[in-house]
Amino acid sequence: MFRCFILSLLFLSLSCKNEITPNEIYLLSGYWNIEYITQKNETFHPKGKAKLLDYYKVNKQGGVRKKVQPRLDNKFLVTDDINNFKIIFKDGNCYLIFQTFWDQWQEKIVDLDINKLVLEHQDKRYHYKKFHSEH
Repeated sequence: MFRCFILSLLFLSLSCKNEITPNEIYLLSGYWNIEYITQKNETFHPKGKAKLLDYYKVNKQGGVRKKVQPRLDNKFLVTDDINNFKIIFKDGNCYLIFQTFWDQWQEKIVDLDINKLVLEHQDKRYHYKKFHSEH
């Protein structure tokens, strides 16, 4: 009986899908720091402290992603690397659709909460944590 309970609990936890809803997309806004990247069965950690953060500002239809560098005075140096994106919900998944003059790609939001973001792009998963100033 106990085995059936454990197996049922395991099945339920594995079958639950973490869907991102339009009401949750506002959680993407803010500053994010890459913790690590996974691909196939490997994990890659950035060496040293990350110098650049990803800043997202979203609305209901889209938003912008910028690369920023934190400064000691609690301000940010904004780089020229700015990408606009559209937000699309399809088949229970949420995608960020990017388009520049040179390229077009999409990134799937796998997980999103107040402190964690996981994006999937070209068989890689980018695991972020929310950046909080240490000052």
